Amino acid sequence: MQKTSIQLRQWILQLAVLLCLFGIISCGSPKQSEPSESPFTMIVAQHLFTAAFPDPQHLWIAGFDSAIMHSSDGGANWIPQTSPVASSLCDLDFVDALHGWAVGRGGVIIHTADGGETWQKQHSGVERQLFALDAVDELRAWVVGEFGTILLTADGGETWQEQGSGEDKIYNDVFFIDAQRGWVVGEYGTILHTSDGGQTWAVQECREIIPVVSEDEWESFAPSLYGVHFKDELRGVACGMDGTIIATSDGGVIWRKIENSAAKGKSTLYSISCSGDTCIVAGQKGVSLASSDGGATWSMTDSVRTTRSWLRAAVMVDALNGIVVGGRGTVLQTTDGANSWRQLSGIPVPRN
Repeated sequence: MQKTSIQLRQWILQLAVLLCLFGIISCGSPKQSEPSESPFTMIVAQHLFTAAFPDPQHLWIAGFDSAIMHSSDGGANWIPQTSPVASSLCDLDFVDALHGWAVGRGGVIIHTADGGETWQKQHSGVERQLFALDAVDELRAWVVGEFGTILLTADGGETWQEQGSGEDKIYNDVFFIDAQRGWVVGEYGTILHTSDGGQTWAVQECREIIPVVSEDEWESFAPSLYGVHFKDELRGVACGMDGTIIATSDGGVIWRKIENSAAKGKSTLYSISCSGDTCIVAGQKGVSLASSDGGATWSMTDSVRTTRSWLRAAVMVDALNGIVVGGRGTVLQTTDGANSWRQLSGIPVPRN
């Protein structure tokens, strides 16, 4: 009987230890049971490819395995939203707090008219990879992707019209300042411009990023461009491979290469965004840069010291508020015009 009692007490003790380890019950004194500060937080564990920021309160982030998260309080709290597709989402854009689109692999386009409470799949008419989109209002949006794909909707996504040439090039980003004037950037330094809503496209180029080779050298291509942003019909910036940042002040007639510290390390820059004179760029290995003079000069931000994950999307909603997202659930936020950044999600690295 005594042996049975001892065994019972031992069994109860072992069970209590297991319950403690799995967090089912709390152990120790009340002071010890208080949760300690975690070294990092995680809004979502998946890789993040895109962010939308139509106003300082409403934010969306999306990425791998169709993950979509939404904040209605400036990034303090996040709620998952349900996607009608399983494909990874490469880009999303909102014209206001209610109306937005997301695009992704296999020709996927989804749309919401209620802030993401519900998302509906739309028929793109293609099965190609779609990498970027830009919406100018509730009815009109452009989407670009592989094999020279350019799609337009003028009816809220009920129908999508092909505007691309079908050339064997990847188009990585698209930006319209209104319903008529827009730019597309992509592989091999590709820059396209339209002034008639995409009915026709004209080639632009930055001669300063086109390699000059001699007759006995292998042919070399201009670096691919991944991001483009225009502040008005004249002033625009773009970024890409090898730390490339280029700028124009005449609508793209002439593009100039802008020297920056990312170019010295040949870091690929994936996304660029401006609001007023404040601009940000995001790239590989946690590299990010900021400009306070409209993109004329650039300096490294402190986010490079908080993460080593690649950063895929950068969005400035106004001169103060911006967000950057990337690998392993990384979310960085600024509220002071990119002077400082706070890591909301992801795996940080110790500061030096």
